[in-house]
Amino acid sequence: MTETQQTRTRSIEIGGHFSRTASEGSGARQFLCLHGLVDDLSIWDRLATPLAERGRVVRYDQRGHGEFGQSAQSDGSAQADASAAPPGPYSREDLAADAVALMDALEIDRAILIGHSMGGVVAMATALAHSKRVAGLVLIGTASHCNEKTADWYEKIARAGESDGCAGLARAIYGPKAKRSVAGDAQGISHVTRMLKTLHSDPLTDRLAALACPALLLVGEKDPMGPRASEHIAAAMPAGAATLEVVPGCGHWIHREAPDVVLRALDHWLAACAL
Repeated sequence: MTETQQTRTRSIEIGGHFSRTASEGSGARQFLCLHGLVDDLSIWDRLATPLAERGRVVRYDQRGHGEFGQSAQSDGSAQADASAAPPGPYSREDLAADAVALMDALEIDRAILIGHSMGGVVAMATALAHSKRVAGLVLIGTASHCNEKTADWYEKIARAGESDGCAGLARAIYGPKAKRSVAGDAQGISHVTRMLKTLHSDPLTDRLAALACPALLLVGEKDPMGPRASEHIAAAMPAGAATLEVVPGCGHWIHREAPDVVLRALDHWLAACAL
């Protein structure tokens, strides 16, 4: 690993809370990676290093998620061991504002946003609200709307987090016998989950015609949401803006399961879009 590819990790204040960030690589091309629900920046580990050969890569823990240690105070000081989750409720625009605040703090003028699942929702919201800051979108296993059944599932997760903390979140998402754990601020994650619930009452789909950047959509053939969610996004975007690829044999976390496939598709897309 070269000096410019070494991972640099630090905590950055964005909009009243602190977020753990990691960056590697350098160059004019900037990538900002946004993880999914109850994941954190480490979910990008297998992709980040080879991606850093193509430009600067920044990944961060979205509000409430992952390791948190400080919260900004009204006097400008920092309080140790406090939550990185500001008071709720949260909107998609709040999380989009976090992404832009991080870009401002790191002096990133424009970036290619790479969003997985929930991170894809935030990436689309950012591109709609801050179009001049987004050069392109890479959307992995995400959706622009959800049905009533999925909205009810999100509500179940949020209530589990509020009543039983991170253990409740893990049981609601992975099942009562699952051994996987969830790290973060349970109240903050519950607010984020309710933000996802609004994809039923207030979908993004009809707004996507206003997107001003190209998009690459990658979805696993075995993704529980299915390729249809990505197909709906691609169809809603301006004509010719979206490139969609269904990855055979992969599930929801393509960037972890097959980072080489993601990089190959990304290289072709970057060349085609002259990004």
